[in-house]
Amino acid sequence: MTNKVPFNSLLVPTDFSENAWSAFEHARLLVDNQESEIVVIHAIDPALVNQVVELGIGDHESILKSLRENALARLKQYADLSTDSTHIDTLTCEGEPFFEIIRKADDFAVDAIVMSKLGQRDQTKSLLFGSTAEKVIRGSRKPVIVLPTE
Repeated sequence: MTNKVPFNSLLVPTDFSENAWSAFEHARLLVDNQESEIVVIHAIDPALVNQVVELGIGDHESILKSLRENALARLKQYADLSTDSTHIDTLTCEGEPFFEIIRKADDFAVDAIVMSKLGQRDQTKSLLFGSTAEKVIRGSRKPVIVLPTE
C-alpha cells in the first residue's frame, strides 16, 4: 500500500518554458482531492525590464505594461484548466523571481512549491551563479519539489 502526501494547495512558478509547463502538469497530479488549489505565478524580473529600457526599446512603464499583459494572456492557458476538484489561480507580480515565489507561497499558505530545475535562463549561467530553484530551496520555509529537466 502506498501512502500519498496530501496536498490541498500548491504554488507553481512559471517562466512559460516547457519545463515550467511540465512542473505544472506534475502539480496537477499531486492534488487529486476535492477543493484543491494550484496557484500559478509569473514574476516579472525588474532586471529584465531595466535591460530592455537600456536597449532603448521603450520606457519603464510601457515595457512593464507590455510584459504584464503578455504574462496575463499566457497565464490564461493555466487558468482555463480549472476543474470542479482543482481550482487554478494565476497571478503576475514584479520582483526578483525567487523572492516573489517564496513570498507568495507564504501569502497563499500553500502546502508546497512545485517547480522545474531549469527554466528559460541560460543553463551555464544557472550552473555558475545559482538557479532560481536553488535560491527558493534555500529561502523557503515550505517544502519545495524540484523536477529535473527533460
